[in-house]
Amino acid sequence: MVNYEHKNCKPVGEIMVRAYVLINVKGGTEFDLFEELTKLAGLEEISLVWGLFDIILKIEADSEDALNKLVTDNIRSYSNISSTMTMHIRED
Repeated sequence: MVNYEHKNCKPVGEIMVRAYVLINVKGGTEFDLFEELTKLAGLEEISLVWGLFDIILKIEADSEDALNKLVTDNIRSYSNISSTMTMHIRED
């Protein structure tokens, strides 16, 4: 498993919206995509995994709208992504 924790994320005590994004990629492109996604603004953590999904991201944003925009406009814009599943993290 390859794992990367982004050092520019905000402390847990600040109000943020967080989610896990599970990503399926086109065969053989997971390592290149992993490297590209490590540069993503809002990234807290990224892992290459075995199984149903290829990459799992933990992301954060200031609001639900900003989080949705991050997923739809940034993450899903990569042509080698086959599908994504976003799971919002409960903060209660």
